[in-house]
Amino acid sequence: MKPMGVILTLIVLVAAGFTLGAERSMPGDALYPVKVGVNEKVQGWFAVSNKAESEHAVTLAARRLEEAEKLRAQGRLNEEARAQLQNEFNADIALARKEIEELETEGRSDDAASIRAELDGSIRARGIALGLITTGQTSGTEDQEKTVTVKTDQGDLALAYKNDILTLSGTLMRSTPCINWNVDTTITKDKPPSNVTFAITSKSTAEVCIQVLGTPQEIKASTEAAQNANIQITLNGKIVFNGKLQ
Repeated sequence: MKPMGVILTLIVLVAAGFTLGAERSMPGDALYPVKVGVNEKVQGWFAVSNKAESEHAVTLAARRLEEAEKLRAQGRLNEEARAQLQNEFNADIALARKEIEELETEGRSDDAASIRAELDGSIRARGIALGLITTGQTSGTEDQEKTVTVKTDQGDLALAYKNDILTLSGTLMRSTPCINWNVDTTITKDKPPSNVTFAITSKSTAEVCIQVLGTPQEIKASTEAAQNANIQITLNGKIVFNGKLQ
């Protein structure tokens, strides 16, 4: 093989490895700009219709959500990473909506409605839960809020459901200043989740604590959920709510 041929082969191999490495990168990684600025733009060149372009944009928005979920699980979803993901996510959503409008102009209302339903359904709900978008950024008809009050011996809790987001909030008493309340949320893997469990537990932050009442503590936890999801709330292992919001 001639020297020039060897050089070209090496360039191709290096570029391929560079591109593959970028695909696995996350916000904050050196190769992440290559992933979103090169790889994903090249992939978009193969979307040659309005429907394909809108679907590609929705796929990219879902990819941003997956990245945010992974960073959150790793404890790396800081403000800088969230802002970067939010900018990319909003750009993908804007492109998808532009192409949806083009589909409607072409008279392809069924295709437009299908893609819009995905945007305004699980994509929007996950974006809200991850803090990438707020309800003020969304469009379309919003669901009427459903609420229920759950009474416990430590204080009242409130369950609220709106726009695919289930929120638990309330104020709980603390027997001492050293007691802190924590909420662990568990959901099933289906989208949107059909089962949600909020496990509220108290934990002492000190081995020895003065025996006076602590200031009541506010708690709050939110998650994506199906409208008819089964919900269970436990308070230090005791079930205080088990059912659906009617």
